[in-house]
Amino acid sequence: MSSTRISVIAAASATALATLTAPAAAQAPAPASASAQAPQVGAKKVHRGHGKCINWSWGDGNVSTTIYFNNHCKQARWLKVWRTGQYWPKCIKVNGKTKGRKKLWDSKPTKIRELSKCVQQRG
Repeated sequence: MSSTRISVIAAASATALATLTAPAAAQAPAPASASAQAPQVGAKKVHRGHGKCINWSWGDGNVSTTIYFNNHCKQARWLKVWRTGQYWPKCIKVNGKTKGRKKLWDSKPTKIRELSKCVQQRG
């Protein structure tokens, strides 16, 4: 093997070895942190709330919305849900010591409140 060819192979090996052993920060600029990046298009916002006994959350949906809840108290409580474009709020009964979900075939609740009693209004 000629000395020129050996020196070319040695130089290529040294370059490859340097690339593999160099720290990742030195190889390429680090991307901006996730908090500094712009939000993704179509990302859904999660809303959270709590009352005396119940914690709840929901995400913005186009056709339906699922409300997740967790009742920490022994007695049953109610969630009153006001919705966009609806005249009457929806009442959801949550039994004591219960964790679950309720799907509403309406989009985008505007607010949720915990009540000890709720009367479902009809329009």
